Amino acid sequence: MKKKFLIFASIILSASVLFSCKKDKETTAQKVQHNWTIVSEIDNFHDASGDNRDTTISVPGDFINFNSNGNYTSQFQGTSSSGIYSIISSSQIIIDGDTATIKTLTDSQFVLYAKQGTATEYDEITINLKR
Repeated sequence: MKKKFLIFASIILSASVLFSCKKDKETTAQKVQHNWTIVSEIDNFHDASGDNRDTTISVPGDFINFNSNGNYTSQFQGTSSSGIYSIISSSQIIIDGDTATIKTLTDSQFVLYAKQGTATEYDEITINLKR
């Protein structure tokens, strides 16, 4: 009887070691697919006169929700919108056809950055999100 118990205990111990692997690392898509609170949007328009920076702080209830089906919904400053997005890589996302750089993506912080225009006249947008 003691021998059967030792064999049984060995099998249980082996199985627990085998199946107690580390948690799989979340993909970029899995990290993005949440309801994020919008903290702020920083817009910097650069032209011959220099930088023209405008920071918009969110109001309570501002959010962007990236769904698992490639759609998003958002509300910012009282305006609701929706559209599509796709993850290109761990550092890039396309939102409604515009490519943005993922500057930061953690469990609690998401920072998006986009720059459009020419070398001398361009618009930079940084969106700060939190969970």
